[in-house]
Amino acid sequence: MNCNNANNISIYNLLLEMGVKCKKHNSSQAWFLSPFRKETIASFKVSKQLNRWYDHGEGIGGNTIDLITRLNNCSVKEALSILNEKSFSFHQQEIFTYENKPGFKVLKKQNLQNEALINYLDSRGISYTNARVYCFELYYRVNGKDYFAIAFNNNSGGMELRNKYFKGCTGSKDFTTINNESRFVKVFEGFIDFLTYLELYPKEINSSDYLVCNSTALIRKILPELKRYSSIDLYLDNDTAGKKVSSLIIQYYSQASLKNHLYAEYKDLNEMWMKNV
Repeated sequence: MNCNNANNISIYNLLLEMGVKCKKHNSSQAWFLSPFRKETIASFKVSKQLNRWYDHGEGIGGNTIDLITRLNNCSVKEALSILNEKSFSFHQQEIFTYENKPGFKVLKKQNLQNEALINYLDSRGISYTNARVYCFELYYRVNGKDYFAIAFNNNSGGMELRNKYFKGCTGSKDFTTINNESRFVKVFEGFIDFLTYLELYPKEINSSDYLVCNSTALIRKILPELKRYSSIDLYLDNDTAGKKVSSLIIQYYSQASLKNHLYAEYKDLNEMWMKNV
């Protein structure tokens, strides 16, 4: 990720990914509630054509990097690292935005059975037995071309999509909760790590609730969800974004515990599992 690549990332899609409320939009511009403060009347304008933002409340604006550095109070180098995290998956944003385009159409949903998708999960160390409980297949069309992917529902009716060549989502971006009526919760960055945990500890499936972030950018939305738990285990990635989110959760909740030492030599839980399975 370099500055040119970063500034080609759609600010409009980035804000939607982060859960920032869009009040109105058309083909050329969008108005959001400012991500820099609480407000009820949208003052944050995004030009889709120029891919620039301007905050009328503060009289400032800029490009994608400017937005990330201000939101995270970080350097340009750190902003590039954040934008490079796999959870954003912006390389496919012209095909998948987080609102369905006219060129996008769901063809069918069905139980997990496609051999190519099952083989992909197997390459990640995920068994069909576990995957079929929480995932399904989505067949869809984009601009006249047909695709298929593993789908994982989130709490707003959106779907996280994966196959060997693609990572993205469709519908509203949100986290996913799996409720077992427990006072304990385990937090994962993506559903592949969640499924990995079930492979590692099959007897503990019903011993806690689970929360899958689906994007570290949703952390401000996730934080209130955690307050009802007496124990919070964090299985987030060993990268900049994962560590920042873990640190923030621990600041808010003394009952939160880091579990990334269990895979300290690896980027995430699944990478550790694949190396040792």
